[in-house]
Amino acid sequence: MDMITIFQAILRWGIPALAGGIIVFLLLASAYLIYKKAFHGKKTFTKVQAVSAVLLCCWLILVLGLTSLSRGANYTGEINIDFFSCYTNAWNKWSISELQLIIFNMLMFAPLGFLLPLLWKKAEKIWVTLAVSLGLTTLIEGIQLFTGTGIFELDDLFHNSVGSLFGYFCIMVILVPIQEKTIRFAPIAKVFLIPCVVSLALGVVFWAYDRQPYGNMDILPAVKQDMSAVQITTERKLSDKDTTVSIYKNKYAEDKTYIQNIQSWFAELENLSFSNTTRREGEDYVYTGTDANGNEFQMNFFFRSGQWSYTTFAEDAARLTEETVQQYRNRYEPWMKKNGLLPDNAVFSAQNNDTLRWDVAPEYDVSVGDEAFQNGSVMMQFDENGTVIDLSYQISWNEYVTTEDIISPNEAYVQVESGNFEQYVPFQQGDILCIEECELAYVYDTKGFYQPVYQFSGYINNAENLWVCQIPALDPELE
Repeated sequence: MDMITIFQAILRWGIPALAGGIIVFLLLASAYLIYKKAFHGKKTFTKVQAVSAVLLCCWLILVLGLTSLSRGANYTGEINIDFFSCYTNAWNKWSISELQLIIFNMLMFAPLGFLLPLLWKKAEKIWVTLAVSLGLTTLIEGIQLFTGTGIFELDDLFHNSVGSLFGYFCIMVILVPIQEKTIRFAPIAKVFLIPCVVSLALGVVFWAYDRQPYGNMDILPAVKQDMSAVQITTERKLSDKDTTVSIYKNKYAEDKTYIQNIQSWFAELENLSFSNTTRREGEDYVYTGTDANGNEFQMNFFFRSGQWSYTTFAEDAARLTEETVQQYRNRYEPWMKKNGLLPDNAVFSAQNNDTLRWDVAPEYDVSVGDEAFQNGSVMMQFDENGTVIDLSYQISWNEYVTTEDIISPNEAYVQVESGNFEQYVPFQQGDILCIEECELAYVYDTKGFYQPVYQFSGYINNAENLWVCQIPALDPELE
């Protein structure tokens, strides 16, 4: 979730939160009037307390909307008690979006720490604010757990508590001078404590990442799989011999100029108008706009692989005749070659009577090669008027970098036994994992390097329940 998505969610829930806060305030005000008139109550509230109560009600409804009410029941009662696993996940993916989400989870509870001491005198004691924050966070996490709208995570309890403390420090730097009629350094220093610690930690992390020869591998898990109740079987005899393989890097990885060129070239070809809004989904860039007929389109650029796609969201592609196939090929193939998007050895075909396709593959074993190569495909579909409705550009341009040592297949198998791989659905008690194949493959890391991995494949319990995992093959001493 990037900052644009977060702010869109806040705006979407802002009005309901404001309306709900006002309604709750009116109910509380009515109850207070009854308390004063009918029961002759002597408890009074200041204007500051009243405003704080309204804002806290609005804040609570907004938080519930963002964390529970706006989500479907897509989770199955998961509890993540691995402390700081979100940091491991952000590191493996080297994801700005994951980092933004961590910071947002902190800032989301800052209003609680800021407003609670204004509403409740006892909350001027730090342990009271912290206890309320922990209790409320636990309640929200529990709601997510039992409704299936989220995962109960210890990291969220920590981040929300840190945010509450930051808000608490901010309000106390105002209240302390008012109450003591003097300015002290300690409350001011506390306001800057959390931002300074976070900034320092981020600086160290970015420095460490920059010094690495290669990027991180997003195929690694934040938390290892629990293999204690899983039986692993295999008839494969895996080699203990280490070897060396070639390493490549994508020519267009993290190249913003390339993205701008693609936009310009394709906009000119198809008469497109791009909007001024750019959205990020993970580490990818999303652009939207309208074509010459006023139809909306979306272009996705995959920042680390140089691949991209275009769609108008049309559901049905037109059937192509031999004549239209040749007509469209004559239009788009020269355009791609002119702009360096299509290798000379690309093979053309018409697929399923509605798709133009160009395929390219290396002509040698890339694991032992020392030359640049391209691999992947381009696929295009059209509507009845000959307008492109879908274009998937999946060709990768890889340049040779060096040769590196990799671990043996048997060493990679040990990583599987220890559960050091990503898996969406957790193993269950008594599962039998049957591994049938192990082969060397390549994936992109977070810096755009084309790294070798061992890909294990097989099934869980029965042949219909297929299973695949990937283990990084580079020698860990290089990391």
